[in-house]
Amino acid sequence: MKHTLTHQDDKKIADKNRQTRTPFFCLTFFCLMTSLHAAEPITNSIGMKLMPIQPGTFTMGQDGPQTDYDMEKHPEESDRADWDEKPVHQVKISRPFHIGATEVTVEQYRQFDPEYRQGKGLPDEAASGISWHKAVEFCQWLSKKEGKAYRLPTEAEWEYACRAGTTTVFNTGDKLPDGFLPWYTRFGYPKLFPWNFYFPDGKGAPEYLPIGAEGASLKLAGDGFVIPDDVAAALKKGQPLLRVAQRAPNAWGLYDMHGNLSEWCSDWYGPYEAGEHTDPRGRSDGEFRVFRDGPHSMLSRLVRSANRGAWIPESSASIFGFRVVLGEEPTGELLTKVPPPKHARDLKQEVAKIEMPPQDEPFFSGPKPFVKIPEGSAVPLFSAHNHSPGITECPNGDLLAVWFSTVLEGATELCNAASRLRFGQSEWEEASPFWDGQDINDHAPKLWWDGDQTIYHLANGHSENIVRTSTDNGTTWSKAQPIYPQGETGAGMIRTREGALIITQDVGVSLHKSSDNGKSWTSVGARHPNDDVRPGGKGSRHAGIHAPVVELGDGRLMTIGRPHPAQVAAFGGKALFSFSSDQGETWTYAASEFPAVTSVQRPAMIRLQEGPILLCSFTDQVLDFYKGNRKGMTFKSKDCEFTGYGLFAAVSYDEGKTWPDRRLITPGGPAREVSTINRGMFTMSDTMAEPQGYLAITQTRDGRLQLLTSKNHYVFNLAWLKALPSAPK
Repeated sequence: MKHTLTHQDDKKIADKNRQTRTPFFCLTFFCLMTSLHAAEPITNSIGMKLMPIQPGTFTMGQDGPQTDYDMEKHPEESDRADWDEKPVHQVKISRPFHIGATEVTVEQYRQFDPEYRQGKGLPDEAASGISWHKAVEFCQWLSKKEGKAYRLPTEAEWEYACRAGTTTVFNTGDKLPDGFLPWYTRFGYPKLFPWNFYFPDGKGAPEYLPIGAEGASLKLAGDGFVIPDDVAAALKKGQPLLRVAQRAPNAWGLYDMHGNLSEWCSDWYGPYEAGEHTDPRGRSDGEFRVFRDGPHSMLSRLVRSANRGAWIPESSASIFGFRVVLGEEPTGELLTKVPPPKHARDLKQEVAKIEMPPQDEPFFSGPKPFVKIPEGSAVPLFSAHNHSPGITECPNGDLLAVWFSTVLEGATELCNAASRLRFGQSEWEEASPFWDGQDINDHAPKLWWDGDQTIYHLANGHSENIVRTSTDNGTTWSKAQPIYPQGETGAGMIRTREGALIITQDVGVSLHKSSDNGKSWTSVGARHPNDDVRPGGKGSRHAGIHAPVVELGDGRLMTIGRPHPAQVAAFGGKALFSFSSDQGETWTYAASEFPAVTSVQRPAMIRLQEGPILLCSFTDQVLDFYKGNRKGMTFKSKDCEFTGYGLFAAVSYDEGKTWPDRRLITPGGPAREVSTINRGMFTMSDTMAEPQGYLAITQTRDGRLQLLTSKNHYVFNLAWLKALPSAPK
């Protein structure tokens, strides 16, 4: 069955485009505009139309008020600038070029790669899921085919062409026309907040075209166009249709410069520099390639003419496409690589000489905040929400902590921060930016040191996870390597006795595993719908999420995970233990003796240097704690038993069968208020400890345990855990 549809051109949008285009103030550019039409559009050998772009000068970036990124409060805001769009600066494009009137289409891309999408999709849909490297390969193929110079646009060329002589927020004016930006309400932009988060009434701002109902979806399919059954079925599910040139072009004949797909540029990403620049080419090196424009199903502020994005060039996320330039490579300046942030500067490279303190003397210190971001900060780090830390000791003896920093956890401003406690110092440094892709929600960073030279950094990317390594204490890092499938990794990596690196994963599979020291990775234990997740049941992956893992003496793996709310009752309100005797391929489940955790809580578990297993978790779920429904756990003191609440540690000497030594993680003393995640406060005392946070832990070479919550740093040793505190007062 075929689906024949009708569609009328939106004349009002085209008229509004013409009315809101603003002539550029620069006289030189105005004069050059008169010669614009002297060059003609080109249609090349694969049916691609390219529009002529004449030389000129424009102001790159966006000045004016900066957004506060709190789009839950004002989702209709679309005109405020991002921090990385400043300083605005004059750019001269000195040579003419041609640029694709549209993004490269499925039909055009299949001439380069006949197997692309295995025959699915419409011929005039934009080719999506294209990595930067594949886009470059396409340009090289087309250059060889035609004997002409095809390439990706520079970031400056892209913005120049997008603006098309305008100085407004969009090339249509300071607002997009009504119904201009499709938002697929049942598909949306992966990992980010959906339509109904920002617009609970379902209406949204006028520039959006919400697409979920069949009629609205099919409206975009085109004028009398016959679409295949698979595309019609996707539309009925609210999935995207990425046909190019369905809305009015800009003044220079370019379509979809605001919406449809994000488009790769040639540049390495980095901050702007003031002054005049001629044919700039970005940075000489970097971590991320620039992309411009935002795709469908996202807030309109992210598709402004000046908006910048950046991600790893290996990514083939569904949001990425590209358009090509026909023209010689620009010869302008390449800016030097961005200087390292504070946490990576002036590091000692000598291996630290560790003096072992007496291991039989109890030691405790904390809590001491490691998240140090000035109140009211909104860029490049945020004071609003700092969460999900990772920690490692470095060969030079420093402690390095990383975490994500944001206003809204499911939004594009989310970035990553780091702080360093340098060897021999007592205070953490003020936070500085860590590895982060602009406008990419790349969160949940983890760190692990192999005990020799190499520190590993893992993170949850856009449509992939990533891993990097450093052999100089975090001064420099390897380029990010993607790991698939994407999904948040658990609270800590281990090396098994066979030498494999293993870390748990929350989505789809059970583990990421490397048998060659991180050079390559495999996924183990795919989720199966028939998994029997209950005490005594069996399944294909570990139970729960954010699960730390240890290897037991008999070679089995053991994890403890945060259960899905539906699983809490099945396990009697207890945390979930999972066991695998085949390195993660299959698992059996058991209820632990410890309470299940919930949102804003993550357990930590490691094998101690002394041999036992250490578990850190919480006595009560967060809502119960603050609503007065807390039950606590029983702890021993020198004189009696008492009920304690909040963060605790437990030690097992028999491979997880029993946990005889338990202690509330608190220095004790009179009741006082202490800061926790997001500037919240809790009461700390002999019987009260921190009630929430994602935990991360490592044991340093001096035998001490370095435990992070989402806000605070605690230090203790096994002797302190085994010692009994004085009776509570």
